[in-house]
Amino acid sequence: MTAQSYKLRLDNSRIVDVTLPVDEPLYRVVERLVQEHGLPITDQQGRRITYALYAGYHRRLSSEMSLRQAGQDQGGELCLANVYAPWWEQTPAATRRLFGGQPARGNQRPLLYALIGAGAVIALLLVVVAALLLTMLQGPTSEASSRTSVPGRQAGLTTTSTLAPLPTALPATSDQPAPTSTLLPTMASPTSTLAPAAERSPTSAPAGMAAPATATSPPSIGALLPGQLSNPQPLVTATLVKPDESVIVAGVKREYLDRDSRLFFQGRTAFGAYLWEDAGLRTRKPASQGSVVVSNGDRVAILSQANGVAQVRIVENKLDPADPKVIGATGYLPVWLITDQGVPPPPPTATPRPGKLFVYKLNENDAPGCISMRITGINASGWSFVVDGANLRGRFDNAGNARLCGLGADQEVTISVLDRNGRIVPGGRGVPAKGRAIMIGEWRQQ
Repeated sequence: MTAQSYKLRLDNSRIVDVTLPVDEPLYRVVERLVQEHGLPITDQQGRRITYALYAGYHRRLSSEMSLRQAGQDQGGELCLANVYAPWWEQTPAATRRLFGGQPARGNQRPLLYALIGAGAVIALLLVVVAALLLTMLQGPTSEASSRTSVPGRQAGLTTTSTLAPLPTALPATSDQPAPTSTLLPTMASPTSTLAPAAERSPTSAPAGMAAPATATSPPSIGALLPGQLSNPQPLVTATLVKPDESVIVAGVKREYLDRDSRLFFQGRTAFGAYLWEDAGLRTRKPASQGSVVVSNGDRVAILSQANGVAQVRIVENKLDPADPKVIGATGYLPVWLITDQGVPPPPPTATPRPGKLFVYKLNENDAPGCISMRITGINASGWSFVVDGANLRGRFDNAGNARLCGLGADQEVTISVLDRNGRIVPGGRGVPAKGRAIMIGEWRQQ
């Protein structure tokens, strides 16, 4: 494994010379540096400190990348610092973001709490005012309705509504078949009649007032719409889809890795699916650090859908909840990753190629209680290696890398390599190893 020399700055006064591998993931490099230089792993409140490497004082290097992938494989100066409180900043990064990216001057927490309290009071007042206005608007409306009904009673009118039945189907003609659904809604034919004189109250109408004539029925529907009745047309319906409706992502699962591993992101603890720039799923959508990654529980808005691929907009994102390049980003995802329905079937199990694993130690650059291993020459995804006689296991990722920890410092053990079914692979039984060892396994054809 290629290594390079660097100047590592631990704080304002500590600079050390280190030799770092340029092809190893940075989270492993950072773990070793923290142990070797005795840096604290928890803060004053007992919370675990997360360290990262920086190029200069501003550019943080992704822990999932190697120095070569980050463009830092030529040596130079690096900084190691707490990602939430870098030692060169007087104010922690999390506090700076609360004040628009500017360093806080003095103790601004009381001001922040005062602003939050004032906002809560204003919101409460707005709710109370809205409730009062709604009550005032509903009052006059109901009163006007009651007033409208009074004159009818005073005039002594008895209003009866008779529903005139309509045929539910129109007769078929020789030129056009009868439709199977009702073309027009059923309409009522209301008639208003005066109550008989004997039944009316003496005070119903003033003396000498002529009784109003009986109200006539409205014209029939056939008279109003003769063209529609004589030439009925089939009723066309359309499915209404709410535009920009948001859904919860449910199909990003580790067991779907074998469907298409390039769709997925795998970190040390994080797992998700990449968001793509194009419907062909060829270019990943960039974020402030790495690419935009969607995981189960995230909320996305569906913009369009075609050929099993949906165009979406990120509404909520658990991995990068505050990244402006993630929240609101638009891109493409396979529909089955969103709905967890119509998932492609797993590929057929490939017959393993006859061969044998040859394992040897590359160097002792790992942590004192850890062993790392890489397998080449075969797809070792789903394989694992174990410490014989101990409950310690390291699982190989899609690139053939695995790591386990929990040994004593420089403890000498034997390890065995297991396939996906838990069987020891040829050449992988009882291989000598020790803490700090970085092992290589080469699969060779027999």
